[in-house]
Amino acid sequence: MSKTRFRLPPPRAYISLAVSIAVGATAAWLHVPLAWTLGPLIATAVMSVCGQPVFAPLSGRRFGQLVIGTSTGLSVTAAVLASIVAFLPLIVVTSLVAVLFSAGVSVFFAHFARLDRKTAYFAMVPGGLSEMANIASMVGAHAEPIAVSQALRVALLVLIMPQLIVSLGIHGNVEDLPVQGNLTLVTLLTALGCGAVGIGVAWLLRFNNPWMIGALMGASAATAAGLLHGLMPYWLFATGQMMMGLSIGARFRREMVMRLPRLFAISALHTLALAAMLLAVAFVVSSFTSLDFASAALSTSPGGTSEMAVTAQTLHLSVGLVTAFHVVRAFVVNGFATRFYTLFERIGLFDRIERWAAPLIGSSRHDGR
Repeated sequence: MSKTRFRLPPPRAYISLAVSIAVGATAAWLHVPLAWTLGPLIATAVMSVCGQPVFAPLSGRRFGQLVIGTSTGLSVTAAVLASIVAFLPLIVVTSLVAVLFSAGVSVFFAHFARLDRKTAYFAMVPGGLSEMANIASMVGAHAEPIAVSQALRVALLVLIMPQLIVSLGIHGNVEDLPVQGNLTLVTLLTALGCGAVGIGVAWLLRFNNPWMIGALMGASAATAAGLLHGLMPYWLFATGQMMMGLSIGARFRREMVMRLPRLFAISALHTLALAAMLLAVAFVVSSFTSLDFASAALSTSPGGTSEMAVTAQTLHLSVGLVTAFHVVRAFVVNGFATRFYTLFERIGLFDRIERWAAPLIGSSRHDGR
């Protein structure tokens, strides 16, 4: 939780907020999955690319993460926690597979986007939106293409995954929570308080994303202990979704899109390729475990933790388990991405993939050395 001076958005930015609310409400009226994330995301991104000031304060994103993290934590009952522990070895394995597949896709991305090998690798690996750019800058990679690709990855998966699951007619068979009502005012404040305590602990432990993961930890601990029981009120959950959508949409700035249009297109194609590969992993996981395909698809998806948790909750899937997959992967990727890169270079993984793919991508190389 870095110290940042609170600043009110400029007056014109409230126009984008009004438009985002209108688009979100329309999407909700049309029963679009994840309406309050997708509507504000698209509206804010369009207005930002058009050069208009947008409403996306950092405090709003953090509030959204607190709400989403706490809401997700309310699904982690003692039974769900036990299933997460049982799935932990598989969660670690799928995290490592995601890193390996990302490294493979990055070879093609480096060639077609004309990037050095190191930059392409950090652009493709599914880590935090800002963490990957920051980590990569410290090891000599270029931050801007990484930031573009990471933001585009999360936005694409938020746009695609809910629609894909609904269109295929696949659904979860795991009920995280019995039928129950909304939290009362007292229990709601208690739940948010537990989330805030969790954020403080995560910050002291120097987690990369203390706001989402910390709130999840705090609310999960209280729920698993039987201290909390209920659902986040819809209006507050929708507000949290909207804040996340505003934050993602604001990342698409006009100057960035105009300067790097080719990178956007190529990054989108390679992100979709990676998502398809991990969807195949989800099919294997669901075939050999008790996890349904829809939950497995979100669990292995290269989307972001907060966004996939919201998607799972909206589609009534196994929220706790989906979140566990992403939290563990975020820990593995954000904590060890540079070490994985060094290992892959040492064993010649990138060179072997280049030699295998030479007939497809040619003989040019971008090793970044």
